[in-house]
Amino acid sequence: MKEADVRRNVPQGSTTRIGRISTKARHSYIVSHFKPPMKTLPTRLVVLVIILSISPLSLFSQEEITIGTGTDINGFNEFPAPYGNALNGGRHQMLILGSELQAEGMSVGDILSVAFDVATASFINYEGFTVSIGTTTETEMTAAWIPGLTTVWGPTTYTDQVGWNTHTFDAPFFWDGSSNIVVQTCFYNQESNFNAQFNQSITPFFSTTSRSTPNPNVCTSLTGTLIPHQLRPNMRFLWQSLEVPPVGSFTQSTTNSCNGTVQFTDLSTPTPTAWEWTFGDGGTSTEQNPEYTYLSDGTWVPQLIVTNAFGADTVVGSAITVSTAGPQPVDACDPLSSGTIDGFGIVSIELGALVVNSPDQPAEGYADRSCQSESVLAGTLLHVAMTTGTVATHNMRVWIDWDNNGEFINTELVLTANSGFSATGEVPVPALSVLNTPLRVRYMADYDFSPTPDPCVGPQFGQAEDYALIVLPNSEPPTAGFSATPLFSCDGAIQFTDASLNAPTSWTWDFGDLGSSNEQSPQHTYTSSGTYTVQLTVSNLNGEDILISTDLITVDLGASLVPAACTPATQSYCCGFGITSVSFAGIINTSVDGAEGYVDRSCGNIANVTEGQSYSISISTGGTLNHDVRMWMDLNNDGDFTTNELVWSALDQQDPSGNFVMPAGDVYGTALRLRLMADVVGETTGACEQPFYGQFEDYSVIVAPNPNPPNAAFTATPTTSCSGFVQFTDASANAPQTWAWNFGDGGTSTEQSPLYHYLDPGTYDVTLTVTNDNGSDVQTNVNYITVPEPWVCDTLEVPNFDDVTYTDCQGILSDNGGPYAPYQTGTSAAVTIAPTGAEVVILDFSQFQWGNNDNRWLEIYDGPNIFSPQLGPFTGNGLGQLPNGGLITSSGSSITLRQESNGGGPPPNSAGFLLTWECSFTGVPDLDASPIGNIWPQPASEDLNISFVRPLETGTHIVLRNALGAIVLDELPGRSAKSHNLATGTLSAGAYILSVESATGRWNRSIILN
Repeated sequence: MKEADVRRNVPQGSTTRIGRISTKARHSYIVSHFKPPMKTLPTRLVVLVIILSISPLSLFSQEEITIGTGTDINGFNEFPAPYGNALNGGRHQMLILGSELQAEGMSVGDILSVAFDVATASFINYEGFTVSIGTTTETEMTAAWIPGLTTVWGPTTYTDQVGWNTHTFDAPFFWDGSSNIVVQTCFYNQESNFNAQFNQSITPFFSTTSRSTPNPNVCTSLTGTLIPHQLRPNMRFLWQSLEVPPVGSFTQSTTNSCNGTVQFTDLSTPTPTAWEWTFGDGGTSTEQNPEYTYLSDGTWVPQLIVTNAFGADTVVGSAITVSTAGPQPVDACDPLSSGTIDGFGIVSIELGALVVNSPDQPAEGYADRSCQSESVLAGTLLHVAMTTGTVATHNMRVWIDWDNNGEFINTELVLTANSGFSATGEVPVPALSVLNTPLRVRYMADYDFSPTPDPCVGPQFGQAEDYALIVLPNSEPPTAGFSATPLFSCDGAIQFTDASLNAPTSWTWDFGDLGSSNEQSPQHTYTSSGTYTVQLTVSNLNGEDILISTDLITVDLGASLVPAACTPATQSYCCGFGITSVSFAGIINTSVDGAEGYVDRSCGNIANVTEGQSYSISISTGGTLNHDVRMWMDLNNDGDFTTNELVWSALDQQDPSGNFVMPAGDVYGTALRLRLMADVVGETTGACEQPFYGQFEDYSVIVAPNPNPPNAAFTATPTTSCSGFVQFTDASANAPQTWAWNFGDGGTSTEQSPLYHYLDPGTYDVTLTVTNDNGSDVQTNVNYITVPEPWVCDTLEVPNFDDVTYTDCQGILSDNGGPYAPYQTGTSAAVTIAPTGAEVVILDFSQFQWGNNDNRWLEIYDGPNIFSPQLGPFTGNGLGQLPNGGLITSSGSSITLRQESNGGGPPPNSAGFLLTWECSFTGVPDLDASPIGNIWPQPASEDLNISFVRPLETGTHIVLRNALGAIVLDELPGRSAKSHNLATGTLSAGAYILSVESATGRWNRSIILN
């Protein structure tokens, strides 16, 4: 194939191979990279391929290299130690950088074995010992395993020896000549002993990660307690080089240069030793990565020939257009950047019909491509757009130097977009732009948490790129167009903005109230309420045009609110924070986010509400992060907002919505100021504070009195209180004016939402009576508040360190995260329950959520310590994972628990365990002797029925406990009862423990209420 033929098929921006010497051998690398159709090879190369195929060993030579020569030695219980049996199992991953292997002379080829230098052997049989290997882009080991390794030796039993211990791979591992590699060793023994001692070297980075554990899944688990080290065992590799010619490849910094300078970067593999560049204009270089400057304008095609001892390859790059002599914009400031993070920067730009695509190159910072230009007619609309990298959202700006003075001023900022990956707009081209001259166009994109883009300040992480725009004279007559803000006004002030095309030179406005103007974009103030038609006439030397907008403006001078006492401005807008839409009681409005700062939208945006009624409210917030959203109403119409005028809030949410009950008003039938705020979580709490990133918006609200008597309703938090404190919250409708509370223990209050303190344990009815001018209403919640006995509330947690013993006959125990939070990782201390004088201990689990991970479990020992007979370990989710559904009885007077979690932290839904313990002084009959027969229905709603298999003893109780162990029902069925009914209709849905308790024993069943 001729070189010219190849070039015709070269895609833009790519490199193409046009000729090389190729060999065919047994290795997959050769097959995948060096296998052209046989008919395309010259005859002499076919002969060479046949010879090499017959004698494949001639392609390889074996060598040995050593990584690390240090003499640091680990102790018998210290790590890293690839043969380390201080605990049953051991796993190590050791990182060797590609540069370390290259420095020792290693290149592309097969790794055949690895060896470790043992100073003192343990002479222990390591069971199931494996060696694995793989490549990685990581440059430092962390407390996380690197996945995707290939097992190359074992599993088998291995006994270490003093000196180099060599593991010859079952199959060679191919190394590409540059990647970092990870070597892993792992084993699990039935018994533990001590570690072999290794000669090791200190590395300037964390090069080894180890885990020592009694857990049998040590070689497969991706989690556990992992420790990174800077010590790395010395290693020796046997490898054989792959003797093949290189494969040429390179990149070039641009395909269009305004100054002639282009950077070329070699990407050829494997191991070229010489480079011959021709740049298309007669220039050459033998550097690996040359920077070349073209001295003549034109279109040039670069070419690279790479060689090594085994052959050569030729590759052609993309054509480069050099334009140094053509007209370019005047110089401007250079926004140089130090940004180097991949994924930030400009991927493509659009300027009219000019489209330039290029990968984001943050390292270049600023690129002057102003020799690439587009033309546009004065007075028309110019399409401008850009797309950015996607590693994070960007703030984007475009400026055009309309007056060609080399400076970018505010009026030359033509496109603004924040917190996105693209921006587009249609830009009016000013009639007074400099004509027939390249004008500089600057595109800039930077990370949205960086400072706001400035045309003369280098972006922090992104890029700036310059192009050119030529504005041509326009010989067309104008086309009239304009906009007006606002269209509904309460003060009569309207801003008109000309949007006419084709460069008008004169403007005549008729505002419909006998007012007029000859300005291009005037502001006009109407002095009377009404609806007005607006007319604009525009003209230039080529003609004129008229646009009439009928009934465009509505003015209501009587709808103005009392002026606001404050108008808090946004401090430093960022990242999409702010309000983008509001829907509430007749207000439906959309807007840009906090980039606009404070906005008074009270004119024409009115909510009509009745006190005591419920309304839905929905606020949309910008960006992707949560906001604090608050709403105030100026109920007394004084222009200020007090604490009691904060009527609704939604904190730490995105796009919050809900229902809102309108409180009692002070002023009726008059438009009052309604203020909304959305800002960074935790930043703004007051109605006059300046928001950090978000904004305030003001609307109007008219409050009507409520003609109905109130409907009493309330809530309480918590309804089961260990402290005795309960917060009651009025939820009554129709605007009550007075409140009378009766808390069931003799206590009362007249506050709207009181905080009350119960002093004694018990279950209490609560009554609320509410009244307004139209009547009263009463709400009573029966058995609403429960204050448990002190022991029920004293939930003990498994300690993390020192072992503890509890001697009480009853109590509640949870994992070390507490009864509600997820359990913590690691091995806990032991908890022994040994009540004084008890014969047996009964554990009654109400919760067991240990996660579906065999790295996490609960150990239970039948006795006073962890050396007692083991009943566990237990893992998984649900009481079904435990004996007898979670009812466990010791054989003696004590029982011990310890939790183990080596899984790198529990998932959020792993709540751990919760149990109630009790003791028996006379012994507990076997479960087979339980008097409980059938329980029905299950789940139960209003009633729960229990049958008994034998007569009950005198004084037997039927007890129902909730998940916290609190007694919710306690009844005496009577001697010789054959069945019993429990009324459960007032109880909350959930899991409960049903107990039949007598002087001789206690028998439990788990039940469900719905």
